[in-house]
Amino acid sequence: MTIVNIRQVLWPAVRAISIGIGPIPARKPWRRRLRLGLLVLPFFLTTFGLILLLATSPFATPWVDRTASELDRALTSAMARAVTPDWARREMELALATGDFDRVQTVALVAAEHGLAPDPDLAARIDTLEAEITGFWASARTCGSCIADIAQCPSVAMIATCGLPVELTPVGDLNALRRAGWAAATGGDVDKIDVTLAIVGLGATATVVITAGSSASVKAGATSLRVARKMGTLTPRFSGELSRVARVDLKPKKILPYMHGTATLDEFLDTAKLARLQDVTGDLTRVARNTSLTDTLVLMRYVDGADDAARLARLSDIRGARTSSTLAVLGKSRVFRTMVKLTDVALATAALIYAAVLQVVLFGANAVGSACLRGVRRLI
Repeated sequence: MTIVNIRQVLWPAVRAISIGIGPIPARKPWRRRLRLGLLVLPFFLTTFGLILLLATSPFATPWVDRTASELDRALTSAMARAVTPDWARREMELALATGDFDRVQTVALVAAEHGLAPDPDLAARIDTLEAEITGFWASARTCGSCIADIAQCPSVAMIATCGLPVELTPVGDLNALRRAGWAAATGGDVDKIDVTLAIVGLGATATVVITAGSSASVKAGATSLRVARKMGTLTPRFSGELSRVARVDLKPKKILPYMHGTATLDEFLDTAKLARLQDVTGDLTRVARNTSLTDTLVLMRYVDGADDAARLARLSDIRGARTSSTLAVLGKSRVFRTMVKLTDVALATAALIYAAVLQVVLFGANAVGSACLRGVRRLI
């Protein structure tokens, strides 16, 4: 298209616009400087504020824990959105299809908390499964094997009824030592972690480091770890970390002499290294105190390390008996992400970075647009 053709096309539009806005006055130098200053001032102020905030290193620790009230509100709101009639029916159908009675109980509890009741068909199937699992004869058949080996318990309810009453007493810890002693005497493999947790559970170190005279304060945590290992609910990562923490230079040949009182605890293992178990067992004891020991066994599947145990303990401080259902519905990742939030300084810094970039883009777009308009005027 020639210049003449461009003028013929654009001139009527430009003339109409010029008639509408009137003649363009010549700009004076001071007006140009004022206009430039007004364009640059917002970017200057944004950049200055951004530099001040960056000087405080806002992204060094951008995340902080939510307060207890903030976290409880956030999780309650998330649960209300997640628990719907469709979710309750879908989860119940899946639990019934797999015969997972623990999951059935969890879904029923969560649904009841949100005012949802199963339809008659589902209710009948739930009652049938409950009768099969917790009926008198079924309980009588499985309770004995559950006492002998808690890993054989078919449900958490059976663990609470038959397994834990024994494991929570010194009998459970002594039984673990007996098994290890027999393995050592017959040349078998000794479960050193199980032995270490049994020692902690017995409170044999009450006068040493770990419990400072109050062995009961870590009994629940040590028992839950020992039982969870037998049940297979510990994650591989946590099992590996636990094996490193529980390295106490155990001497298997001293197990039986120790049980018979012919060897001291210091001859049996390095008591000073037991102190490393204090934080983990203490956190899990908090979980058991806020929920229950059976819930703690189930919640072990969400723990991949000592940091997760600490987060779980804090969550249980806030959610209490609802800890297990909250994790079952929302999942570990979502719950743990909800427990923290961006700091106000980090949010303000991110907003200023966005504003500065946006101002640069708009300034560039304005410059390009003005240059194009000047080129069109010269062509006309």
